[in-house]
Amino acid sequence: MKNIPNLIAGVALCLSCAACGDFLEEYPNDQSYVINTEDLNELLVGDGYMAATSGADIGYWIHVMDDDVLFVTSNTNRAAGTPFYWWQPDADTRSTWDALYKHIGVLNAVLEEVEQFRDEPGDGYRKVKGEALFLRAGYYYYLVNLYGLPYRASATDPGVPLKLTSTIEDRRFARNSVEECYRAITADLRASIACLKGIVPSTTYRASEMAARALLSRVALYTHDWETARVQCDSVLISGRYRLVDHNMEGGAAASNTVAFNSNDMIFTSGIATTTSGMDFQYINATKFQPSAELLATFLDNDLRKTYYVRGMPLPGYQVIQKSVSRIVAMCSDIFVLRLPEVYLNRAEALIMLDREADATADLQSLLACRLSVPLAINLSGAALMDFLRDERRREFCYEGQRWFDLRRYAVYPTYPFQKEIRHPYYEYVTVSGDMVLGKFDDEPQYYVLSLPENEIVLNGGVLAQNPIRAWKEEQPHQ
Repeated sequence: MKNIPNLIAGVALCLSCAACGDFLEEYPNDQSYVINTEDLNELLVGDGYMAATSGADIGYWIHVMDDDVLFVTSNTNRAAGTPFYWWQPDADTRSTWDALYKHIGVLNAVLEEVEQFRDEPGDGYRKVKGEALFLRAGYYYYLVNLYGLPYRASATDPGVPLKLTSTIEDRRFARNSVEECYRAITADLRASIACLKGIVPSTTYRASEMAARALLSRVALYTHDWETARVQCDSVLISGRYRLVDHNMEGGAAASNTVAFNSNDMIFTSGIATTTSGMDFQYINATKFQPSAELLATFLDNDLRKTYYVRGMPLPGYQVIQKSVSRIVAMCSDIFVLRLPEVYLNRAEALIMLDREADATADLQSLLACRLSVPLAINLSGAALMDFLRDERRREFCYEGQRWFDLRRYAVYPTYPFQKEIRHPYYEYVTVSGDMVLGKFDDEPQYYVLSLPENEIVLNGGVLAQNPIRAWKEEQPHQ
């Protein structure tokens, strides 16, 4: 099939492939032709990037499956996030699946259309292509981590279907392996880096070379490619474009914008902030989540993040993680976000695995100098140093969409693997009557992946294999 020849066709294309099972079944009739890369840029802004003002491509439920959150009031069963909070088999993610594949459909069309403008003067071609590649990699990163098992040595576990062209294909779609998914993600990010080299975006809402490098460093940790992670982090830090926000220098109103789109440490952000968007994280109709006592206990007394990252609420004793309070001035996603602290921590993790513990410790201390009111000397090695780094990731990135993915990848880590049991209390009115318990990864791997939307299984005639069916959790004695 020929490539889609016009702008509206690209939009219609993405709308027709919201479900993986009915890719590109309809032909558009509009003939509003693309005449330059600016037309494609507008398509990227409107349909390639995650929406920043309403809706959610990935719901706040990505935050409630892990060990950093607890219900603290009654009416548990009325909360929209309950199926995810208790790892139930009926957790519905169809809107996320549809949204991410719809974005991918747009990006595929853009990537094919932009080739006709290779010789256009200026950076339009490189910019559009590089951003589209970055976004496609990012969306597949989320898809494979939501629906596929974590990357391990064999990496032959089923991931998600890869659709990398906009051409109409009269076939059923099966799941590519986790290895194939990560290979495609990595290839897109490397190509994005090459395209965006030297281009500095006007806002952190747009992808950049450094955003692609930062995301590639994260992906490299997931695939145990320590040297790639280190190299990419080096490039971001050497660029000198960002600096760590020093909480010792912040205060008053500045605390409300600890994580903001225009912070000096912000590399990229896309999508809504679920903790400030009127969703179930806030105090609504007597249903509320708050940080777990276990998370709060990881902060040292002199850790300024315990003040800046955790907000008190009107009711006594109620707290919620809320890093970016202003939805107008400092809107920043709490799901798809890349900040300079991650670059330091990604490099530190890679350096530990490369037997360069002194260098890893130096990176940790560089970050902590901006987080603690009193300096901390780190005199750790081996497993103890890795444990400290993981706790530091937990503190720094709480409610930024990373903890659930981190727990999954730690479970299959080649060295220093880590698994744990997670307990979420079960409420009957205002009383905790028991706990729902998520076992360790080795004991219950089926609960660490989400079920594919059932309509996709039907549309693909059984070719698209479902994840193992999860049983309903039974309430256990409260601890």
